[in-house]
Amino acid sequence: MGIEFHHVVKRFENGSVALSDVSMTIPEGSLTFLTGHSGAGKTTFLNLLLRLEKPTGGRILVNGVDIATLRRRHLPAYRRYLGMVFQDGQLLEERTVFGNVAVPLHVVGMTARDAGRRVRAALESVGLLPKAALLPAQLSAGERQRLVIARAVVNRPKILLADEPTGNLDPTLSKAVMGLFHRFRGVGVTVIVASHDMALVGTMGSRVVELEHGRVVGDTERGMAGG
Repeated sequence: MGIEFHHVVKRFENGSVALSDVSMTIPEGSLTFLTGHSGAGKTTFLNLLLRLEKPTGGRILVNGVDIATLRRRHLPAYRRYLGMVFQDGQLLEERTVFGNVAVPLHVVGMTARDAGRRVRAALESVGLLPKAALLPAQLSAGERQRLVIARAVVNRPKILLADEPTGNLDPTLSKAVMGLFHRFRGVGVTVIVASHDMALVGTMGSRVVELEHGRVVGDTERGMAGG
């Protein structure tokens, strides 16, 4: 699914402006990194795509649909096209690795047989199938983040969003996790990763969009210089 931001503004009730006149096109099956310091607008960008927030001005099109016009009853169906990776993971510690990944499938009422097939495929894609019976507490930090990614992709989303997915990892593990996002892009998923680690994303060979105080100040696809 392609994504278009047209002169998007997000202003909160306290008067602060999180995004200001942001315009860009993110093609289907591409990998885009959003960078910038804390408060630059990265998380707001993702929240707008998740429809947790609506833009104050401008339009956001996903697959040609203005998502601000979606009615509340249509949001669950829209969000099934999305996968979300959070920094803190929000794992269910009392459930196994397999059980954590299965949660989104239970929510949509998938049969146990079909869910099992999907969960095993998702765990295989991140190298965790041999640890399916373990609890999250028995995993390393890097494995826990790979588990979060497996849960995000088990529904086979068209768009995968990640908010600081390597914030708690060392450089080696961070690069491995970023490599997973490259793999999902390779099978046609549109991937957007928000990260303040500009040094790391600069080595990944993908589009980098830099935000500063809610504005786009750098975009490698447009040849813009940050500043």
